Amino acid sequence: MFNPMKCLFTMVGIFWFSLGMAQTAAMGTIELEITGMENDEGQMLIGLYNSEEGWLLKPYKGAFGKIANGVATVIFRDVPEGVYAISVFHDKDNDGKLNRLFGLPTERFGASNNAPSKFGPPKWRDAKFHLLGGTLKHSIQIH
Repeated sequence: MFNPMKCLFTMVGIFWFSLGMAQTAAMGTIELEITGMENDEGQMLIGLYNSEEGWLLKPYKGAFGKIANGVATVIFRDVPEGVYAISVFHDKDNDGKLNRLFGLPTERFGASNNAPSKFGPPKWRDAKFHLLGGTLKHSIQIH
């Protein structure tokens, strides 16, 4: 004979068990060191990207880095495991944008893996890296 209460308790038990077994994405930290600034004026603007489609257009996370002795350090915490790329530039005049003259950047910039920027901006495929939880130390030399 069908017992609705017994069925309900079984379903609730399965639900709670499945919640306990559900895995959450591991979180990691990215410690970024940026070098190559000509001086300590202004600030560093940093974009952390999590997709090729958003690369250089829509950062997943953004940060500002204070420059001291030609070096800026930024830490991204609680970042889910995945594929990422980073772009940075030295915003010398603190206007929040990469200044250009005839389409060419007049402020120094760079990307993760020190991806080259020949004939245009760095490519996602050259800048991407994998975060597998834990702490990843990364350095970028701007040019």
